[in-house]
Amino acid sequence: MSSKIDISSTAVEKGIELVQGFLEKLVGATLEETGLLLGDKIRIFRLNNQIKMLVKAQEICKQNNITLKQLSVKALVPLLEYSSLEDNETLQEKWSNLLVNLIDTKENYESSIFPFILNQLSSNELLIIEKIYNYKNENSHLIDYSSIDSNFTNIERINLIRLGLIEMDITSKTNKNKATLLLGGRQFGLSDLGKMFIESCTLHK
Repeated sequence: MSSKIDISSTAVEKGIELVQGFLEKLVGATLEETGLLLGDKIRIFRLNNQIKMLVKAQEICKQNNITLKQLSVKALVPLLEYSSLEDNETLQEKWSNLLVNLIDTKENYESSIFPFILNQLSSNELLIIEKIYNYKNENSHLIDYSSIDSNFTNIERINLIRLGLIEMDITSKTNKNKATLLLGGRQFGLSDLGKMFIESCTLHK
């Protein structure tokens, strides 16, 4: 039996008929308008986000007299692609910072993994790991997550673990200088990758 997918015009037309009414209800326009207008809106949305990010990065480079180096296509393409989807100002700023650090001859950030990670973080998740990174308390190295953000959800915790940004910190009891996050009776600290990621999205000027 053949397992080939039927991509004939008849099959496509039938597929469009199945979703036409549903899609038109979602966007409040006819299918013809949806195809044209939605595509244009998405392209403009992404282009505007890219321009904002690049303008900010350019301003930072000019203000700090940064000497630029060429960025590999492997790092540049995902950075431009992912940042075009971001309209949150806090995260847009992180994209600009990341680009600046990647192209600054004085910095040593070569990894193409950072755009991939930043693309999968919410602004709240970024806030959490930044606060762990910047946490300073002479009396305790333990941070109760509720003191950082009461809206920090279990899904966000799992995502940070999945990305390798936080991990079980088995040395926390002997290392008072390393802040650890107390979650459900378990202690999590920033991983080495998490530390490098935060620094890659932070301006060092």
